[in-house]
Amino acid sequence: MPLAPRKERVIDLVTGGSTGLGAQLISRLLKRGHEVRALLLHQPSASIGGHEWRSLPVGTIPYVADIAQQNSSDQKVLDAACTSVNNLFHLAAATYNYNNPYDKLVNVNVVGTENILNAYKRANTGLDTHMHFLFASTVSVYGYGRPNEVLREESALKPQSPYAESKEMAEKVILSFSEAYHKIPYTIFRLGNMYGPDYKTSFFKVFKLIEEKKMVYIGGSGTNHLTFVHEEDAADAMLEAASNPKCFNKIYNLTDGVPYTVKELYNIVAKKLNVQPPRRSIPKFVGKVVRRIVQMNFDEFEFIASDRHIDISELSKDVGFKPKRSINVEGVRLIEEFERGHSKHKKVT
Repeated sequence: MPLAPRKERVIDLVTGGSTGLGAQLISRLLKRGHEVRALLLHQPSASIGGHEWRSLPVGTIPYVADIAQQNSSDQKVLDAACTSVNNLFHLAAATYNYNNPYDKLVNVNVVGTENILNAYKRANTGLDTHMHFLFASTVSVYGYGRPNEVLREESALKPQSPYAESKEMAEKVILSFSEAYHKIPYTIFRLGNMYGPDYKTSFFKVFKLIEEKKMVYIGGSGTNHLTFVHEEDAADAMLEAASNPKCFNKIYNLTDGVPYTVKELYNIVAKKLNVQPPRRSIPKFVGKVVRRIVQMNFDEFEFIASDRHIDISELSKDVGFKPKRSINVEGVRLIEEFERGHSKHKKVT
């Protein structure tokens, strides 16, 4: 009896592998028996690099390069990382803060995306390899204030921040590349605001303001709607899409599908912290001044003031996506972690 043909091992590359979403994806891919490569920005000898390397799940194969190709060795490393890859999860990005001006956002998020795609094309010319390119974008490409709409994937894009503009440009790069090279299908995910154990800094700022009774509603009474997705739900959805041909050359909204009001969320936090919820409201133009005093960056502030209803029915239809994590459970765990850290700090000081 002839032996069955040996099944080739799936090879995955994750850029931004040291992020919370990256680590969640890598762990899942390793459990499936895949060869998993991670692209990192720093060598382990650097202080930041040490953290990046320690955060990688055991079994990950690391490559060190800047996707913006600021170093002479970067192109060669990118080519090696992309060789024979079946799924490329592109999560690496520059986010908006005072240290990332517009030119850096473009160099990393737009030019960096093009560099990764070109590296794959160069490294696999003449090889019988097919890759699925999965990209982490953001619902911020729709803009912040869309109160009377249900935003679907075909809705008009109206980015209002340098970060969102750079993500829209990156999406266009992917679409153009796919038109030119049909053997490289893509899937773009427009992610809601991520939360979970690895995404808490911005949330802790809000928790602290509520605890200190300094939090206010921006431009209204807290009836505006915010969009979230738990890091594990995002990883689950991306993993399911990776092996599903229905997802080829598609764009998906990826949130938990619930339009929470700011007032609902502030009340949850206040109740858990045993303080009165915010009552005051200030005009948005005043908030723009105050945000610097409370050390909120542009996107953090605009998110709190945003109003968006995001439809996820397309992703649910194609991969059966049903979020398993809830703000009422996982969000409360974040508040409890904030409480523990805060009480520990009080004891030390």
